[in-house]
Amino acid sequence: MKNKKMLISCISIFLIILLVLIFIFIVVTDNNDSSKTSLRLKWICQAQFAGFYTANAEEYYKEAGLNVEIEPAGPNISPIQSVTSGANEFGIAGAEQVITAIDNGVPIVAIAVIYRETPEALTSKKYLNITKPEDLIGKTVGIVYENDENLYRLFLKKNNIDEKSINEVPAITGISQILTDKVDAKMAYEMNDATLLELEGEEVNVLKFRDYGVKVYADTIFTTKELIEKDPEKVRKFVNSSIKGWHEAINNPEKAIDELIKVNSSLNYEHQLGYLNKSIPIILTDEKIGISDEAVWQDMIDNLYDFGVIKNKLKANEIFTNEFID
Repeated sequence: MKNKKMLISCISIFLIILLVLIFIFIVVTDNNDSSKTSLRLKWICQAQFAGFYTANAEEYYKEAGLNVEIEPAGPNISPIQSVTSGANEFGIAGAEQVITAIDNGVPIVAIAVIYRETPEALTSKKYLNITKPEDLIGKTVGIVYENDENLYRLFLKKNNIDEKSINEVPAITGISQILTDKVDAKMAYEMNDATLLELEGEEVNVLKFRDYGVKVYADTIFTTKELIEKDPEKVRKFVNSSIKGWHEAINNPEKAIDELIKVNSSLNYEHQLGYLNKSIPIILTDEKIGISDEAVWQDMIDNLYDFGVIKNKLKANEIFTNEFID
């Protein structure tokens, strides 16, 4: 009897130790799971990022061995700060934001370009007849002061428009400022406000920055130099799975928007579908999705330097790489 009790006691202790070891293994494995990663968007969940959500929905990331969490941003969230702080491993930012950050000593690298031309624009009601840069003189214009202000300043300088000749006010997300005539024109991606206004029955004019000398890349995937050195294979898998997601979203935009609305039910289907369809021409250009050109990067750098936005005349190869795109 005594031996039986001792045996039961030993088995119990063994089982307890085994359970503790299993628990420790699960915790350690979870904390060191190299498949886990995250992407910080440039803005809220919307068609601008449809390819990434499609890559998740179609399990392209999973097929590559990645478990990707996509996190939206907002007016008070900087993707660059989120990535450099370690909160996220990948981020989306404007190409000029990446250049400016690197100029300030931030150790990041652009690893793929999604929007190969800037969609930044000034949208206005058609009756105001704002069809060229000089038509902005004397007008009230809503400005996005943090994310893409540098592009607006570059647009004005390229077209010899004095900032002081324009009444600048902070832009509010959405189209209420335009609808209520609080502003004559407002900064936004060309496919965003224009689509919303058209859904309201308004005729619009759109001054596209890229039509007036602002030749820059826009939405760009970036990561840290540290991750590139530590886990280049993860970077490669993330980039190529994301590009695969963008191809799928472009080929099946209706399905892509359906998946997007599953994530953010507050989105308007018609608006988002219009947004995505109007994005396609600046994503699908003469180059493969993701690929960027050294000459374009250098031109951006030179413009930002000449206009005093950056302090150092950087070299393009300090900013970007195509090495992770298959």
